[in-house]
Amino acid sequence: MAQALSRRLPASETHVLKMLSQGAPVLEILNELCNFIDARSPGVIPTVLLPSRDGHLRLAAGPKVPKLWNETFTGLKMPSHPSFHRSRRQEKSGPVPGMTSNPTLAACCDLALSGDIQAAWSAPILSKDGKILGALVLFYPTPHSPGELDLELMEQAINIAAIAIGCHRNEEELREFSRRLYQSQDEERRRIARELHDSTGQKLAVLAMNLWMVRGAIPTPPPELEELLLQCASLITSISDELRTLSYLLHPPMLDERGLNTAIQWYVDGINQRNGLHVEVEIPRQLRRMSEKAELAIFRIVQASLTNVHLHSGATEAKVKIEQNLDGLIVTVSDEGQGIPNGVLDHSSRTKTIGVGITGMRERVKQLGGYLEIETSGNGTKLRATIPSSHFRTISSDAAAVGAC
Repeated sequence: MAQALSRRLPASETHVLKMLSQGAPVLEILNELCNFIDARSPGVIPTVLLPSRDGHLRLAAGPKVPKLWNETFTGLKMPSHPSFHRSRRQEKSGPVPGMTSNPTLAACCDLALSGDIQAAWSAPILSKDGKILGALVLFYPTPHSPGELDLELMEQAINIAAIAIGCHRNEEELREFSRRLYQSQDEERRRIARELHDSTGQKLAVLAMNLWMVRGAIPTPPPELEELLLQCASLITSISDELRTLSYLLHPPMLDERGLNTAIQWYVDGINQRNGLHVEVEIPRQLRRMSEKAELAIFRIVQASLTNVHLHSGATEAKVKIEQNLDGLIVTVSDEGQGIPNGVLDHSSRTKTIGVGITGMRERVKQLGGYLEIETSGNGTKLRATIPSSHFRTISSDAAAVGAC
């Protein structure tokens, strides 16, 4: 038995570490650890408890845990210091060895006594700096004292669990940093756009009026001066147009006032006026409004996707399609270009750093609770972003938005 376990343990570690490297969800990894422990000792019920936001423990993993146990686990108090160590056999006999001696798990005694559980052993899952990340608890159907093999297994299991939970927390912190970074960028873009439109744009308008006042102050300007004044007026008009376009690209005011339909159509019309790419748009006329955050994210995804099509695909045509249903909103951007090079898509799906392009789009969609799918080949690329219906505005909000328009 020990030799078979020693052969399976490295394989399990390799499998779990592979799951970690591939970015598997932390709960899948913890459940895989529980399955491995169960394979070692038939009848045992492995569980992993993790802290909730209110500081209490909750059941996070345990494929064999009966559903009736969930309420018992919920609300266990998280210890405030790392003295939550592996339970040892009590000198005094007790109905559930290793459980009643631990105040954190004392609430599980009634659970164990009411069922077929005769023993339970626990070990803390600690971070590198000694902070408690959770707990591994093993429930046994018969009286059981952990031997060296059990302790070794628990030790390796909690080490792997600590890595998985640590990676998960790092990803959550990175995602929160990413969220705040995108929010800061969007706010700065909005500020710059407003400054360009309200301040710089007005100054150019005053400059144009002053220029014509100068023109009017000269009864008969020489032809050279007349030509120079006309060139200056044309230049002011051109700069004003470019500032309006730049201001819109930084933060389209139509997005707030009229919604995605108008904002995307305006943006695509600007693309179609240039040479090299023609974009077709298919959006329902009665497109339901979404939250401000969701609409801005969708606009940025369309904007980034069409930029990629223009710069990298070699396509001359593209299509933007938006659909809505009870589940949410689906945005599809497709082209018939040369596709995304091998390795680029895989790399962007694995990277955990904040970046631009595909990675940035993935992060924006993930922050909304949606998902991003990309299909690519030598015949073209199709990007599909799905935003859940929880971001739809209420009917009253929609009515208010229409009234404001």
